[in-house]
Amino acid sequence: MTFSPYVLGTGIAGWNFLDRTRDQQQKIFDKSPILDRAVKDFSQKIESIETADQLLDNYNVLKVALGAFGLEEDIGNRAFIKKVLESDLSEPTSFANRLNDSRYLGMAQTFGFGSEDGPQLPSASAEKPYADVTSAEDLLSKPTLLNQALNEFGLQKYAGNEFFLMRVLESDLTDQDSFVNRLSDTRLADFASQFKFNQPPEYTSSMEALVGEFKALNDGEGPANADELLGNDDLLNAMIESFDLTYTNPIFLKRMLESNPYDAASPVNQQEDPRYLAMSRAFGFGVPDIDGFSTPEELFEHSELLEEALDQFNVSNPGEDYLRQVLESDLSDPNSFVNQPSNLAYYDFAEAFQNEWPTAPSKMKVLADEVDGKLAGYENPRQYVFDFDAFEAGLDVFNINERALDFNVMIRAFESDLSSEISYANLHRDPKLKAMASAFAFNPGGSDRTYPPGFAEEIAGLYKDQNFEIAIGESDPNMRLALAFERELQSIADAGGSEDAHWFGIIGSPPLKSFFETALGLPSSFGQLSVDRQVTEMKDRAFASFGTTHPADLLEADKLDEFRNRFLLLSELNSDLTATGFSDPIFALF
Repeated sequence: MTFSPYVLGTGIAGWNFLDRTRDQQQKIFDKSPILDRAVKDFSQKIESIETADQLLDNYNVLKVALGAFGLEEDIGNRAFIKKVLESDLSEPTSFANRLNDSRYLGMAQTFGFGSEDGPQLPSASAEKPYADVTSAEDLLSKPTLLNQALNEFGLQKYAGNEFFLMRVLESDLTDQDSFVNRLSDTRLADFASQFKFNQPPEYTSSMEALVGEFKALNDGEGPANADELLGNDDLLNAMIESFDLTYTNPIFLKRMLESNPYDAASPVNQQEDPRYLAMSRAFGFGVPDIDGFSTPEELFEHSELLEEALDQFNVSNPGEDYLRQVLESDLSDPNSFVNQPSNLAYYDFAEAFQNEWPTAPSKMKVLADEVDGKLAGYENPRQYVFDFDAFEAGLDVFNINERALDFNVMIRAFESDLSSEISYANLHRDPKLKAMASAFAFNPGGSDRTYPPGFAEEIAGLYKDQNFEIAIGESDPNMRLALAFERELQSIADAGGSEDAHWFGIIGSPPLKSFFETALGLPSSFGQLSVDRQVTEMKDRAFASFGTTHPADLLEADKLDEFRNRFLLLSELNSDLTATGFSDPIFALF
């Protein structure tokens, strides 16, 4: 015999009974054979679902997936659900983002077939409900959100102390001696961790980390010497990962970094692995100072340095004899070699060599300046490769000769599946090319979907809740709405956004829209108004009845009960009036 949940009474009396007995009733209901079998089947099979088509092909798994969002009636609408699940969620005009019913978007976000983030817990938005808050000042300027956050941790008493809260929110949570970590009330550290305003950035690739940590030093100039680099763990780790270095002893790395990359006899040039030379050239700590050269021959001994010096002045290499005459010319003598009209292009080159050689930025500095703020914008390798200045700077950092490199070779390397040992980049003879492909990580590979811990359990829990509410609704539809109200409104609040965004979310949720229309005494013709007019009307009525225009405020315990009771009272009156055929326009004023 299957247990059916029940309610004794209607309206507020019925709710009070259901509120007292729900936990006990639901425990019994959850053990019903059909529900229990569906949940177990889902839990066993969901990990193997890789695509939207696989989900749609498995009726039992799909039934639970849709049911968890109250969408089980759509189980036969395969084409529609496929469009929802495969929508590009980063595109505001995508199918799921344009649907009025926000439950479809919630399902698409949870399963993540059209998102780079992949599957997410349905409650994931609750973990970061303040996503649009960018700083401590921003949070403190929004009293409603601030009070909501403080209430979650029982810290309401601090609401008026903005100076104190500013110090809490801007504390470094990783530093045990920081302000918040020295406070006796540990709830404040938990509160600050919700926002992480003073936490290190999260990077999506080792190149992004390398550029970010480089730019964070010395006003964007990067480390001044090898010791400063080696003393910065974040920058050091990013460098090691970007250049794919295998031997990382600090003493060895210091020797490589300070070695002269242009001297064939230097320690770094004795290494079989060319990635250490690329690293040394990129940071340039061992590059000789041209100001220290007293004769042209000293410069000629460093052929690669000579080429870079000429490039610095946008002139070519006409040969040592010619350059020697240029560099030894008397700049003050109008008849000297470099002052001849045909040689004037080399005047600045000679002047710098004889007087003061201009400081050139390191190759790493050039790359950091070129790609800073642009890395995340490269959607594919071709966009980066054809950003010529940025691409050339990248090749210089990894000491890859652009003249000997076909663009298609680099694109092919960037597009390689780096998780595969037999991919093009991983099998290429030049380890520097593999390192560059790995650092930019356009295709890190490992495409298998990973479901977060607790995913099956959370979906199953929602499915059970929805089925319990459906069972209750069979005897009292209004009680079903009352059961779902807090959960649905909380999901709207957790999604963040502005006050109006919350109202639009309510209008986009059929259960919530029906609940609010009844609780605010709105007429049946209300839905014919424009959406903006509906929002305005709901805000006006909410303020008149509850003293607030922000839906999140209705989640406060006293307002939550008051709002739910108002819905139950008016819905019961509505039912009674409908049953007697009575209609009174004054009723809309309640």
